[in-house]
Amino acid sequence: MSDIYEELEEIKNRHEIEKHNELREEYQVDPSCLKCYSTDEMEIGDWFKRFWKIFQKVIGEAKNYNRNTYAKLLEYIILTRKDGEESYPSSKKKRDREFERKRKEEEKLLDIVVRSIRYRNEPDYRKAGIISVIKVICEHYMFNEDDELILDDQTEENLLGNRELLTYGYIIKDDELDIRFEKFEQWSDEIESVTIKNKGYGTMRHFKEILHLGENIAEEGNREKVKKFQKSITYRWLEMLGETEIFSHLTKPK
Repeated sequence: MSDIYEELEEIKNRHEIEKHNELREEYQVDPSCLKCYSTDEMEIGDWFKRFWKIFQKVIGEAKNYNRNTYAKLLEYIILTRKDGEESYPSSKKKRDREFERKRKEEEKLLDIVVRSIRYRNEPDYRKAGIISVIKVICEHYMFNEDDELILDDQTEENLLGNRELLTYGYIIKDDELDIRFEKFEQWSDEIESVTIKNKGYGTMRHFKEILHLGENIAEEGNREKVKKFQKSITYRWLEMLGETEIFSHLTKPK
């Protein structure tokens, strides 16, 4: 978690000094504080104990959780795993807005969960990888007839054997992949005037692979992967997106 570990350590230290040592009225807030968000008065459910056991097997540096971790994780599971009573939006525009609203809410909850955990050392996984681990575990939760959370027995096996996580350190879920490709389509049509007519499963597989390459996409050894992606797409016109254009779009900051 080299991308935010130092930041979290700085927040933790500032909070301890300003809030608990100097007793300031205004202080740095720390979502991982074990004093401010103590679990001493809480009954920790079995659903969370199983989560934490599996989570620590993958993220071995995870040391402590607090009330924030417990509450926000539960909110995330309910948001993503429990059927609501709300009606299904009738129009695509409304569905897209609802999807985007829900996605942002999910990201906010997961951000707090990651930041609420105390790590004994810098984890091997970056923030995106830790979030991927949380998502995979949570996907296996179900609500039984008594409205209690239960966890699929295959969760640990599926997580520890996930090739994408082991290879790249994080997972690109299908919904995220669809969003990224839709933006890619819009960009190719609006900026490069190249319209994509059809794409297949191979297209999405190649697209995910080059997304995982990140800034390394422009390296000579990865050009063949980009060419496979190019050839997997059916274009409306004869023009084909060039490698340079693809490099430019997929390596720019999101």
